[in-house]
Amino acid sequence: EQFTLDNNTSASSFSSSSSYGHHRAEVHCVEPMPSTYRKLYRSANELGWDARGFVVTHAAIGKEDGIAPFPADATAGVENIGLDNGCGSGKCEDVNVYSLDTYMSRHVEGNGNGPIHYLSIDVEGYDYDVIIGGLNDTIDRVNYLEFEYNWMGSWKGQSLQEAIELLDLKGFTCYWPGTAGKIWRITGCWMGHYNIHMWSNVACINRNSQDMVSVGRDMERRFRNTLRLGKSLQISITSA
Repeated sequence: EQFTLDNNTSASSFSSSSSYGHHRAEVHCVEPMPSTYRKLYRSANELGWDARGFVVTHAAIGKEDGIAPFPADATAGVENIGLDNGCGSGKCEDVNVYSLDTYMSRHVEGNGNGPIHYLSIDVEGYDYDVIIGGLNDTIDRVNYLEFEYNWMGSWKGQSLQEAIELLDLKGFTCYWPGTAGKIWRITGCWMGHYNIHMWSNVACINRNSQDMVSVGRDMERRFRNTLRLGKSLQISITSA
């Protein structure tokens, strides 16, 4: 059991309270593709979102700092180009690569001990690398973490089980998010076939965050309700 449940108390009765007070909110979008970055940056500027804390940075996030080439004139919005296939041919542009810890220290205003409410990692197979690159200063501060799992990039040689165990040591409980409120807990419920590299998402809650107590209890309830469906729940799995 990851979150203690009181059967007489509904999830909606819990309120999230923060001890950090009120601060200027920031949303960071880190985009390595030059053409996509330019459109995102221009949109944020023209809509006035940049003045309200929406930060678009032209960079890539990986395990460690460095430089990586990306196609300079690729179609904006292309999603399947990562660090390992960034620019095989044609016109290339070198892009800064930061570890998550480095990015936080250089680009987040007022970087300190406050919470990171939501961290979404979608880096075409380098998700675990990003997590590793944030272990010193960043991951502990994340309330809710979501990342992709697949067979691309570094994932093809990495174990999801290792990632889940490391995050558990950091205080995270991770789930497979489904549809219509169905979720499956991975932490503490490991099954061998979870290491099969399929395209999926993993959602993790920080058990050490008081702000996430009600969310954690709600997710645990949803997990138990999913289990109660038993054999009546059928899942269709297709490989890309």
